[in-house]
Amino acid sequence: MNLKIKSILALAVLAIGAGCTTIPANNVRESQEVNVKGCKMLGPVNGSDSVFVGLSSAIGSKNAKAKAMMQAVNMHATDVVWTSQGTSMTSEWIGKAYVCK
Repeated sequence: MNLKIKSILALAVLAIGAGCTTIPANNVRESQEVNVKGCKMLGPVNGSDSVFVGLSSAIGSKNAKAKAMMQAVNMHATDVVWTSQGTSMTSEWIGKAYVCK
């Protein structure tokens, strides 16, 4: 019985800790390919997270997107076009970063 309680508490702490990653305030826009035709592509961005099952899948997807957006911020991008988005079954976001004037 004591082991069950410890396991539940450990999972709760893990779930709470996983929810702490957020997308920081930035000026990077999520765009469509048609909106970046005249822009310079800076390179790929991607993010993934190991939280991808059950009730925590939304948290994993959110964390993965935040990691990819942070890459775009560090590249001084203005726009990101997603080529693969996280779902309830995956927590990986893949896209391309652009700088538009």
